[in-house]
Amino acid sequence: MNRTEQLTLELAKKIIFGKLIPGENLPKIEDLSREYNSSRTVVREAYKGLSMLGLVRSNQRSGTAILPRTEWQWWNLKVMTLLLEDPNNKDFLLHLTEVRLGLEPTAAALAASRATEQDRIRIKEAFQKLEQSVGDDNAWVKADYDFHESIIKASYNDLLIGTIRIMHKALTVSREKTLPLTNDNQESPYDSPTLAALEKHRVIYEAVMAGDEELSKQKMTELILRVRTILQKIYNNYS
Repeated sequence: MNRTEQLTLELAKKIIFGKLIPGENLPKIEDLSREYNSSRTVVREAYKGLSMLGLVRSNQRSGTAILPRTEWQWWNLKVMTLLLEDPNNKDFLLHLTEVRLGLEPTAAALAASRATEQDRIRIKEAFQKLEQSVGDDNAWVKADYDFHESIIKASYNDLLIGTIRIMHKALTVSREKTLPLTNDNQESPYDSPTLAALEKHRVIYEAVMAGDEELSKQKMTELILRVRTILQKIYNNYS
């Protein structure tokens, strides 16, 4: 990561974590250059990076303003990952799960009806890797991602594929960083590499492979609903 990328990330964190307030202006380039001991070119490029994330807007007369949350590029992986890491934004994972609930069951149903023979081979191979990863946390994370990926790709809906893929990547990146609230007495919203978790995925796998749209949608819905229920309990305990 070069200095421009580092500065962009530092400033993005301050904005997303609420240390810099929407409506306010970022410091002048000259002032920030001195504060961070960086060249003006680096600061200018960092400001451009923040603009591409939808976090700021520059105006020659009024300076560089921090934009309201509604303007942010929520589906940018960098923004999404920082939102998941923000300790003051604890309900974002719940909101993300609610979006998954609206999209992934539909993708599973479409996969059941549209999967080609080659798709079914990939889905089968992905599930077999999931079976082999039981008991291995690191292997399970990758196998779980690949399993869901094999199903959404078989939906042949580019909008669904792109949106769900970003969500899955963000969840994978933040898996070990998010929700320090959980303890030994609470369930985790993340699947563990257990036989019980495998069975929850098996029913989805079998429904998709059988071409059963309704059952595929139902079982994917049940999987994500369980995650939402756990998150609601966690947030209620710490609200």
